[in-house]
Amino acid sequence: MKLRIVIFWIGLLAGLAPAGPRFSQVDIWRQGEAGVNTYRIPALVETRRGTLIAVADARHDQSSDLPGRIFLVMRRSFDRGTTWSPAQVIRKVEEGGVGDASLLLDRASGRVWCFHAYGPPGIGFPTAKPGAVTGPDTLQVHAMYSDDDGSTWSAPADITPQIKDPSWQAMFATSGTHFETSRGRYLVPMVVREGDRSVSARNAYSDDRGRTWKIGPAIGPGTDESKAVELADGTVLENMRDGKTRAVARSRDGGVSFDRPVEDTALVDPSCNAGITRYKGRGMDILVFTNAVAVRRENLSVKISYDGGRTWPEGRTIHPGPAAYSTVIVLRDGTIGVLYERGDKYAAERITFARFNLDWVRASGRTSSAEPRREQ
Repeated sequence: MKLRIVIFWIGLLAGLAPAGPRFSQVDIWRQGEAGVNTYRIPALVETRRGTLIAVADARHDQSSDLPGRIFLVMRRSFDRGTTWSPAQVIRKVEEGGVGDASLLLDRASGRVWCFHAYGPPGIGFPTAKPGAVTGPDTLQVHAMYSDDDGSTWSAPADITPQIKDPSWQAMFATSGTHFETSRGRYLVPMVVREGDRSVSARNAYSDDRGRTWKIGPAIGPGTDESKAVELADGTVLENMRDGKTRAVARSRDGGVSFDRPVEDTALVDPSCNAGITRYKGRGMDILVFTNAVAVRRENLSVKISYDGGRTWPEGRTIHPGPAAYSTVIVLRDGTIGVLYERGDKYAAERITFARFNLDWVRASGRTSSAEPRREQ
């Protein structure tokens, strides 16, 4: 009996940390499916029960951003991304549109938050107007949550009045995956267009599990969509869209105020949203970063840092062709999940979930030749 128990646990541990390079991917949304013009803007989270929740924009009439007829759609996986449930709409509005979802897991309760933009008719990031903290001329930040792994969602709440300065023209939460700090603070990176039309990144935050919200100062001029990650010493590292390379800045007060941003010349970028996460396990505490490594939106790649994002010595291409937005998480079994936009002729043809281990990233610098499985 004892021998059987030992064999069982050895097999279980082997399943959680498979040896040797492992890579697989599957397309979960494709342009034109269900009468939708284009699916864009991937968001991804793993729940405490191990359910993967993927959310995207269903852009019905055209591929462009708000304003437009856009719904939020979701698919879930209960086997670490091998198969996915049928797509379902989790938010739609009769007038205007909703989009740019981001997901955040509350570690203690298991609640999954979905932040997203609501644009009243005719209102998007370039057309919203200053002078009000919410209303028909305001691009709004809404939040809803699920306490049952995405089976049902709460009614959306408008948190814009808590965080928007009336002088700002527009704001929205960066899409993808966000997190709760070690001290229990929700951090949601924002993009703000001020009254003079300048754009900058900053963080909205909640210290009471989403009941009330505040927002920090601009991190740096010219910054855009960003992702934050907490390092081992509690420092929050912000990684920001900023032209031809990524800008980075560090915070010692939990992601509110930051040192002056600097350009990370090792992270070439075509001015696009990216993903970053912290990997703790197998005796390591490292950062994993994904973006389109090129002067245009292509060559979706993963990189690894062993020194808190100061250098990125290892990496590998996931998809060499057209690619754009991505988000990355570490799964409970120690593998890495990436949800990203890709295509053959242009980047918005499909949204793909890739899953691989660190051994695959380290195996070589060669481009992966793996082709996606097509679901039955």
